[in-house]
Amino acid sequence: MEHVDRVENKNVKITKEQWIQFIALVFGAFVAIEAMVFQAPAIPAIAQAFEIPTSLSGLIVVSFYVMSAAFYPVTGRLADQFGRRKIILIGMVIFAFSEYGAALSPTYSFLLSMRALQGIAVACIFPVVIAYIGVIFPPEKRGFASGIFNGFQGIASMTGAAVAGILITKYGWPIIYWVGGTLAVAGFFAIFFFVKESKGESKAGFDIPGIILIFIATACLISISTLVEVFGLTSSITLGAVVVGVSAAIALWFVENKVERPIMELSLLRNRIYTLIVIIYLINIAAMQLYIYTMNFFLSLRPGGDAAESGFFFFFVYFAGVIGGLIAGTLSDRVNNKRLLFTVLVFPFIALIINAQISYDISFTNVALIAFLFGIGSSVPILIKLGVNVIPPEKYGAGSGLLAFIRDFGVPFGSITGIVTFSSMSANATQSALVNNARTAGIDNDLMGDLQEAAMTNGETISTSLSEKLQSLGVSFEQLMLQASGEGITFAVNNLSYIGAGLFLLLIILTLFIPGPKKEKLKKTIHEKEEMVEQTN
Repeated sequence: MEHVDRVENKNVKITKEQWIQFIALVFGAFVAIEAMVFQAPAIPAIAQAFEIPTSLSGLIVVSFYVMSAAFYPVTGRLADQFGRRKIILIGMVIFAFSEYGAALSPTYSFLLSMRALQGIAVACIFPVVIAYIGVIFPPEKRGFASGIFNGFQGIASMTGAAVAGILITKYGWPIIYWVGGTLAVAGFFAIFFFVKESKGESKAGFDIPGIILIFIATACLISISTLVEVFGLTSSITLGAVVVGVSAAIALWFVENKVERPIMELSLLRNRIYTLIVIIYLINIAAMQLYIYTMNFFLSLRPGGDAAESGFFFFFVYFAGVIGGLIAGTLSDRVNNKRLLFTVLVFPFIALIINAQISYDISFTNVALIAFLFGIGSSVPILIKLGVNVIPPEKYGAGSGLLAFIRDFGVPFGSITGIVTFSSMSANATQSALVNNARTAGIDNDLMGDLQEAAMTNGETISTSLSEKLQSLGVSFEQLMLQASGEGITFAVNNLSYIGAGLFLLLIILTLFIPGPKKEKLKKTIHEKEEMVEQTN
């Protein structure tokens, strides 16, 4: 049975049937996020399996987020027109197929194509589930619902990373896709049996030029970090991607503001709160991913580190996020959201300042404590509530799709920047540390060239003169390289932590520009009176 969502009733009591729908929807999102998080600990293992450089491993992330971000507005609009439940079910089918396909990938390029399909699938699921929060819950209950939704996201992320780390260590990276595909099948049946259909806008029309421009802009702009690492900042390919991406984004703005039925609901950006929430959400996600992926490689590459340790790091980050999200979501229905958001953002800022002081030999206990402090500052439920509250009911899908689209620029930007910058910083710092440590050990300057050549082959090829010198000093090349590598990754993680702290400081400042509840209430009252006057005339 279908129903069209046109009005909101703040006095609606949430029934048992509605709660069952919401739980089924949350489970569907849980499945998608669980499988998505499986990916993070697997990236280093996949890079090794296909023998690709670290910089190109970022394509595993890029291929997914180019498609998910590009299709968020499309699937959101389709969900409003043709049925939200229907779009989620289609997403589950695509997700299961792409996960099983990825597990059987014969080549790296085939794996990337499956990751692209996974991105389309998640675009069918994630924003539409957020739209259902507006459909099922009145405004005064959406903070609590968003907290539950964020909590299950955190549980999926927490368990997914830890389980993936263990499974990869024992069975290899393909196992994560076999498990992810099976979970997607379970999610399909949960949505099919327990969720009712819901529609919004019924007007027909499809914005083909808008879809094409969204894809071009997204593909070019999200790929920039990887292109910089592979081809260089000033290469024609990188600069061409910037020019094409920016041009497509500008053209998209003009096209979407002129067509009658735009695929991207840019009119929502005229609302100050919505625009601020989108910007804060974007930067927040980017800063979170920068920290998470930086630590992922730090823990995997440091002496004695492995995928399991990285997986448990994710566990502590997201476990704290579950607790922090539930608290923040509950409080957002009771206290001033502006002050609450300001307070919550302080936690990750402090955590990153502390993280900027760590060394490669830090105990995992201390890493976990910092991760917990970072994760407890989960602001997502507050941002979801504030965003959904200003979206018209008939545009929940389109509005949630736009929110997810802009937000998801932050995921690849933060994660790819973390991977690429960490790789570049650590490599340069390792080379400098190797030379300095060699000089301290007593190696002559005329052997530094031989030393650097040995480093390029990871010690497989060492010149006779360098080998004799190392033996006379009682120092092995492996010892020098191990220490230099540790110092290199320490330099990278310290500097990237300062960058992340700067981003959270910016978020704290932006929070000050969100209108207070009294100002918003007055503005709403004035707007309602103006509408009454217009209707009278």
